[in-house]
Formats: sequence, C-alpha cells, structure tokens
Amino acid sequence: MTQPSIAGPRSRQRPAVRRLAASGLAVALAAGLLGFGAAPAQAAPEIELEGGVTAPAFEYADAIRERVYIPVPGVDQDRDGVDDVTAVEIIRPRVEDPSRTVPAIIDPSPYYTTVGRGNESQLIVDVDGDGINDEWPLFYDNYFVERGYAVILAEMDGTGNSTGCPLHGGAGDIASMKVVVDWLNGRAAGRTADGAPALADWHNGKSAMIGKSYDGTLANGVAATGVEGLETIVPISAISEWYRYSRTGGIRHNTDYASGLSNNVTNPDRRAICAPTRTDMNAMDGDEHGDVNAFWAERDYTGPQSQITASVFLVHGFNDDNVRMSQVGSYWDDLVARDVPRKIWLAKVGHIDPFDFRREVWVDTLHRWFDQWLYGIDNGIMSEPQATIETEPGVYEDVESWPVPGSEDVSLALTGADAATAGQLRFEPVEGAAARTVTTGASSAHSETNLIADPTGIRAQRTVFLSEPLTADLRISGTPRIELDASISGTQSNLSAILVDYGPTTRTPRSPGDGVVNTAERTCWGGQSAADDACYLEVERRTTTADLWRVSRGVLDSSNRESVLAEAASPVVAGQQYGFDWALEPYDEVFEAGHRIGVVVSTNLSGFVAGAPATVTVDAATSRIVLPVVGGLPAAFASGGLGAPAPVSLAFDLGGRGSAIEPQAVAYGSAPVAPATPVDATGWEVFGGWYADADRSTPFDFAAPLAADATAYAKWVPADSAAPGKATLSNTSGRAHGLHDGTYDVVADLWWGTPGRELRLYENGVLVTTKALVPSGTSQQASVRFSGKPNGTYVYRAELVNSRGATSTTTTTVTVSDAAPGTPVVSHDNWDRDGSFTATANLWWGTNATSYRFEFDGEVVGSGPLVAASPAAQAATLRMTGVPVGSHTLVAVFVNAAGETSSRAVTVRVD
Repeated sequence: MTQPSIAGPRSRQRPAVRRLAASGLAVALAAGLLGFGAAPAQAAPEIELEGGVTAPAFEYADAIRERVYIPVPGVDQDRDGVDDVTAVEIIRPRVEDPSRTVPAIIDPSPYYTTVGRGNESQLIVDVDGDGINDEWPLFYDNYFVERGYAVILAEMDGTGNSTGCPLHGGAGDIASMKVVVDWLNGRAAGRTADGAPALADWHNGKSAMIGKSYDGTLANGVAATGVEGLETIVPISAISEWYRYSRTGGIRHNTDYASGLSNNVTNPDRRAICAPTRTDMNAMDGDEHGDVNAFWAERDYTGPQSQITASVFLVHGFNDDNVRMSQVGSYWDDLVARDVPRKIWLAKVGHIDPFDFRREVWVDTLHRWFDQWLYGIDNGIMSEPQATIETEPGVYEDVESWPVPGSEDVSLALTGADAATAGQLRFEPVEGAAARTVTTGASSAHSETNLIADPTGIRAQRTVFLSEPLTADLRISGTPRIELDASISGTQSNLSAILVDYGPTTRTPRSPGDGVVNTAERTCWGGQSAADDACYLEVERRTTTADLWRVSRGVLDSSNRESVLAEAASPVVAGQQYGFDWALEPYDEVFEAGHRIGVVVSTNLSGFVAGAPATVTVDAATSRIVLPVVGGLPAAFASGGLGAPAPVSLAFDLGGRGSAIEPQAVAYGSAPVAPATPVDATGWEVFGGWYADADRSTPFDFAAPLAADATAYAKWVPADSAAPGKATLSNTSGRAHGLHDGTYDVVADLWWGTPGRELRLYENGVLVTTKALVPSGTSQQASVRFSGKPNGTYVYRAELVNSRGATSTTTTTVTVSDAAPGTPVVSHDNWDRDGSFTATANLWWGTNATSYRFEFDGEVVGSGPLVAASPAAQAATLRMTGVPVGSHTLVAVFVNAAGETSSRAVTVRVD
C-alpha cells in the first residue's frame, strides 16, 4: 500500500479546486429558542472540492480554539445539588466569510485526561495554561479542520474538565454528550470559562460522532436518543449493549466492573468525590446473579427503546476479545430492521482502530462519509457495497451486505456412537449415538487453549465433535448457534461451546497487541501547529501460522436457558434433560480444504466467572450446532467432510387433475425419478410436462441432483386443437301430434367442425342445464328433454364448450300453448230422473290429464287418477245414487301439471 509522506505534514500545495454551492447548510434557528439564543439566518456557503471531496482550504495553525462549558439539565451525578457541566474542546477553521458555517465532528470520550486516546494514548494538554487545549489526540483535527470541519472533544460527565461522576454509560453519561448536539443547534446554553454566553453561530446544524471503544459507545448511546442534528455516527470497536460487554448468557466476566472502569476514567483528584456513586453501582450491578436487571436495561442502546435516525458507519474487529463481536450482531440486525442508512467494516484484528490497520483507505473512506452526511455532497459512497470484510490478513472483500449474501443456516449434529473417542460433526446423527459427559470440579474455569488442543484426546472437562477433513473450502458468515440437549447432575452449571478451525493457516493473532505492533515509522495526516503535529506511528500486522484457531465461542448459565432477565432465571432439575440454546460470537471464516471443523463443548470457560461443579450429559442424538454457511446446505455438502444430509422430499402438484402422486424421498445430492405420466380423467386436458415453479415456466430437471425439498408442478395443455364449431339449435315442440303441450326436445346440431365436450343450454338467458359430450369426428348432436313446461314463450341458446373455449349456437324459440288438458265433455244417463245415474267425462283428443274430478252443484263428488297418453282419448265415470229432487249442475274437470280444464256444465233433473 502506498503511504503518505513521512518527513512531515502532508504537502500544503493546493491544486485548482472547484466550488459547489451547498444548499441548506446554514441552519437558521429562531432567536431566543429555549431562552438560549441562536445564530441569525445565514446564506449558504460554497464548498471547495478537490477530487470530489472537500479540499484543504483552511490553515490549521490559524484555527480557532476554544473551550465551552454546557450545563446538563437534570443531571447531578456528583450529588452536589448543581447540574453537571460538560466541557468541550473546540477547534474550528477560521472562516473569513461570516456567512460560511461548518459542520462538527464530535469525539465523545471519558479518556482525555486519564487513559488517553488512540494507539499512542494521547491526552489533551493545555501547554501554556490559558485554559484552551493545545494538544489534540488523533488525526481528526489535523485532517478535517483544514477541510472545513470543526472538531469537538466532548468530555463525558465526571471526566476531563467536566463536572459530575461517570456512571458506566448510563442515562446521565449519555445526556452529558447529547447536550453537545443540543448546544450546537441552539437548544442548550453554553458559556466560556469567564461565564460569558457561548453560541455556536458558526455551526451549520449537522454533526457527527465518532470514536473507538468507550467513545464509540457514547456515540451509540446519543444516537439512540434520536437527537436532532446528529446526522451520522462512526462507532469503532464500540459497545451497543453494556450487559453483553461484561456478562454473557447470565455469566459474569468480572466483579464490580462498572465501578472499576468508572474509577479508572475519573481524574484522580475527583475519585473521592465519586466514591459514593461507585458504591451504589456495586449494589445495583447484579453481580450476585449476572442477569439483566434495571441497571443494565438502562444501558442498552438497541431494540425498541432506541430512537436512532442517524446513519451509521460501524467498524469492528472479528478478533476483538475486549468488545466482542456480539456487540455487532444484534445491533447491526437492528439497524437493518430499521433500514437505517449504514456501512460496515469488519477486519481480522482485535480492538484496533482502522487508522491502525488500513490507514490510507480508512482516511479516504471516512472523508467521503463525512462529506456525504455533513456537507450533503453526493459522492456515491452510499451506492457502493455496504460491507467490507477482511477474509485473510490484508485481503478485503467488498460485498453488498453482511452477513455475506447467500448465507443460510445449516444444522449439524453433535453426535458419535463411541463416547471413548472424539465425536463427529455431521449432517445427521449416527446410529446408536451415545451420550457424552463433561465434568467440572470446584476449580476455576478451564483454559481455552487446553480445551481446544489435541481434539482427538479424551478429557473429562470437555467433549469434542469433529468433521472429517474437508475436500473443499467452506465459509461461514454470521452468527453460529448451539442447540444443546443435555442434563445436569446438579441444579446449575455453566455451559460453553467453542467453534474451532483445525488446520494450519497464516493468521493475524489475537495477542499480543490485538494482532498489531507499532513501527518506528510515522506518517502525517493534515496540518499541524507548534503544539500539535499531524504525524502518527505506523502499525504493522503480526502474523502467525496456527494449527488451530478459535473461530467463535459462547457461554450460557443453565439457569438462563429461557431468558437472561433476572426475574426469569430458574435452576434446573438435576438429571432432567433440557434444551439449552445460545448464540456464539458472530464471525466470518473460511474453513479451508484439508481442515476439520470442530465444536468443543465444556462447562466453565476462562474469562468467565465459574459456575457450580457438575457433570453435564450431552444427548448426541439430538444436539446440534447451526452454522451460517455461505451457499447454504449445498455448499456445506460440497465441502465433503460432514457426511450426507437427510433425504429430501420431492412433492408433486397436479393442479387439481389426475390421481394424487405420493411425495418421493430422494437421497440428498441424488437425482429424483420422474413418475408415471398422469392422466386427466375428464379428458379435457393432456399432461404437458413437469415444471420447477408454480408458474410452469422452468422445466423440472429430473437428471439434476436434488439438494433441498422441492415440488414438481404438472403442466396441463388443452386436449382440443381448436374451439368448437358453431352448432344450430332447434326444437321438437308440436312435431309428434301438433300439440305444443310443454313436452319437447331442444336439439343442438354441429354439422361440421371441432366438437364440444360440454353443452351449456340457456333458457331466456339463464343457464338451465349442462350436459357432458363425447367428442368424435367432425359432427355432433346433443339434445335436452323438457316436459311439463307451462304455457309461455321460451328462447333457447346454447354453447358448445371444449378445452379451447366456448362457441355460441343459434337460438330457437318454443311457444307452449297446450300445456293444460284438453276440454272434456261431461254427460249422464239419468233419463228416468230417478236420481240414480252414471256421470261420464270424455276427452276425445288433445293434451291428456293426469287426474280428474266431478263437481255436482259446485261440490266435488268424485275424483281419481288418469293415465296420460296424449293425444289419445281419456274418459272417467262416476256412479251417483240418491240424488235429491231438483235441478242440479254437473261439471267435469281434467287436471295435469300445467293446469286444469273444466267441461261445459250440464243439467241433471230429479223428480
């Protein structure tokens, strides 16, 4: 990599620059806002660009330096009855044009007067004692002030020149840094050392926060408040959730850590003042159980409580055992879920600033990031790949996101039939999988180095599961997860798992020095003054060829198997099997061909406070590890060292036609067998092949190995070559005997053309019947019988339908006028008028009746059925006796479904 000059500051010669009008960079704040006052509205300035980025247009030595004190309303962490005050050291370009405003880069930190900042532990120093800082840690001021940025060193509550006491990243600590953004935007009051009001009338309303470790943690916390004006943060090796920093899965890493760190960052002359707060933290931190309580919940900057809107450029080391990668995993997932504008760098180093592992590229990238978000310069950085991942020492890969696209969870069994040998890591458990035990005594936690060494050896304090040597590379990207089914001999035990790469590879070691070492060479980055130079020690990578490498690890307190909340923890029942599931640290690793993947399961692990002595019995038939494999199951299978996955299933979707086909079990990686050709029982369609998608656009390849459950979709095509021809519709009403009596056929005749498979007949526009047809030849006839239709007019239309469509016929009309019976003639033989006689009704010709009745003087005196045989004659008789003297009326009525018809009345006289 080409390095900048090492002889002194970078060249101050400036090539020709172009100017870009920056809209909206001057922020007008209403005077007297919150009673603090603000800058008047200003005209938009011009930005000088060089090579697409802001140019060094200002002299560093001439920059304005000042210290401002900002009260933090409602925060009194030193308990003196007065609101704590945040001190900020400001260095900003001397701008001749009063209309030009500049953005601010804020580095919030508790380290400026104690631990120091950067690789060289730089402190702030007031060289001449005038109350203004002269020595500025890191390169931000040297590089960015020349390019039109203010740089602010914000001293966290209780540190540096601020009052108060540190409270381990709690709400007050965050408020003490948020107030800096509020002051810049006119929402908080500021003053100089002599008490005079201090206004940020030079500020354009946009600011960033950047920092490594605690500094980046404060940036995360302030961003989670959603404070207006904080446009972007750059957390480097930072904490997003303090609980995960000093506890994992309910297990402490240390004792009284919150108070200890707070003591370290407090100025020695204030440590006695802050002793009560440290005592209180010891009482609140939950060391006795190691679980999440209110103290830790307050210090979680992720999840539903976060109101983050600022963009995030996150940088972290995969090998950081100080601020571990678990601080990245859930935080990054949260940013993705919120669709926060974001970028990420992940490197194979420990707790190291990118200025010390990829300096030149880092400075350029950070420069463009700040130009984009603080000056609104669209330089394309947001269109570039979102993630940069170091895959091996010094080799970086730009990818669209992280985890690497195409990463999918692959579940592998922790198994083995012989508990006296190392177990196996494979897709499926072995036959007769034997339980494996891990025993821990009363001693302290086990050394990780000892646990992962000699993986085929048997040791009481661990059990190891190994893949076979891989035949091809396998890459994981993301968060591995353990799903351990086990019982414990007591009521509590710590559980641990380590993912190991067994095989020689050149790596950047985790220690010493987090994988780097200072050189004697210095490179210079920007302007300098008599008190502050711009030159910093170069760093080079350490390298080592290791035969084994801890990729990732994770631990769990068995009492926290369901939750890490203090109130949800519960002991186990001795001897009862439980499911213990927990995440390991996120990582990105290529297990090279020839290497073996190992999983070491143990109890107490070095770096974590030991749990109770116990024997853990692992179920080797059901326990598993889930790896985020790039390429998913096919890539894991192709690596060649994990056996074969379970058979996959090929289902068959017939689309509602044909007889069901049972799913086919297919050995993973084998080709399925095409089933017998299905048949559509209706005959309307014929099978058109199997397809791999529901849209039936991609043919299913039965010769290709099957690597996942799949479905073959049957495609059906019409059985006919064309839609039906046009048929002629007619009817038979009146043809048999001239009567339009409501009994007739409607006939469809296709004289020539493609036949139909169904007739649909409509009466007066309403579908009244469908009839299945058997297509044959080029002509076709179909008829529908109607009977008992009442008098009326009926217009018929039909459609011939086949698999290609429907074709309408001509119409035919039926007028039914003779539906009711013909008129009967009634007579009698009462010639002697004695009141005893036979009545007779005759229908000589016409529509027959199905029943009759005789009415005598309006009363029904007899009735019965008739057999209809239109138009044949019908007759009915009735014998009557004892008819009283007088003149009577006799009528015959013939009835059918369509109605009834009465005869002419005749007179019957009885003397």
